Amino acid sequence: MATVGLAAATALAAGPLQADEARVEHYGGKPAANLEQAVKNLRETNRELQTRLSQEMTAANIDRIHRLSYTLENALKRLDDDLDKIADVLEGMHLASERMNADAVESYGSAYLENMQMVLGEE
Repeated sequence: MATVGLAAATALAAGPLQADEARVEHYGGKPAANLEQAVKNLRETNRELQTRLSQEMTAANIDRIHRLSYTLENALKRLDDDLDKIADVLEGMHLASERMNADAVESYGSAYLENMQMVLGEE
């Protein structure tokens, strides 16, 4: 159900925005050169977005939210790319475990956990 709601919200929002696209200024947003930076940018920018969404939707506030979206998009793109790589590492662990290759299981498993700890914020 949440996916349907998200899709509906996206579809509704896309219509009016396309008409104004020619007037909108575009920004680069903060870069996300690696997974750690992407996660940091998501955390910081999500906090600011949450604060801004609780405020009055003035033109200045909406503009700031617009600018934040570029940083969020950069971070999510990086996270998506890195999660694909982490999934490959997990698959390596899975295949190594089928072959009973202890060294490979340990190596792949450690790499997987290190990266997921960064994503999930676990120590």
